[in-house]
Amino acid sequence: MKLFLTVFISVIGLLGCFIGALFAYHQFFYLGEMNEIEDELNQIENVEVLGIWGHEDLTLEEVSARLKIKDKGEIVLYGLSEDSFDYPKSVPIIEIGGYSFTWFSCNGGIGPSFGIGTDDVFGNLTDKEFHSVKSVVDDYDYIIDLIESLKMAPELNHFETTNSERYLLVSSENSEDQDPIYNLIGIESGFEFAKTLKWNREDCYYNK
Repeated sequence: MKLFLTVFISVIGLLGCFIGALFAYHQFFYLGEMNEIEDELNQIENVEVLGIWGHEDLTLEEVSARLKIKDKGEIVLYGLSEDSFDYPKSVPIIEIGGYSFTWFSCNGGIGPSFGIGTDDVFGNLTDKEFHSVKSVVDDYDYIIDLIESLKMAPELNHFETTNSERYLLVSSENSEDQDPIYNLIGIESGFEFAKTLKWNREDCYYNK
């Protein structure tokens, strides 16, 4: 009986250590970077972080944040974690000033963002480069004016470059604060909708 109790207590102790190690790993590798990003965002003048989240894999990926900009409005940015941050080439905006987005790509892709980076399809709408979140915040009104120059849902905006073709839907509604992967729920109906659009490129996925 004593041997059984000794083994039982040892197993419980090892299990406790294992759970503690997992918790420490989660706090350090997952929440550590998120807390650091949140602190950096809160240090930007006139910015308050209303929410921050990410996709948990081996590392915390695609960190997103909802920011409130004093006397202006809110903006939701993603791709803020170290492994995906690629300003000024890629500057994805999920929501800004109550506007949210859905894009449909000629290659069959669908996404919930409006990218204004130098390598983004919609980046040619602006001659500005955004090297930091602060630069996006500072040009909040400029970005709003840019969006309001576009067609609003249910009308679509069509963009075609040498290498790509996309449609963009701009909606006057808030997005959900969640892992971007969940914004693809209902993607099957999105594919069906994309099939009904007119695509000019001969190599387009929908023209095969």
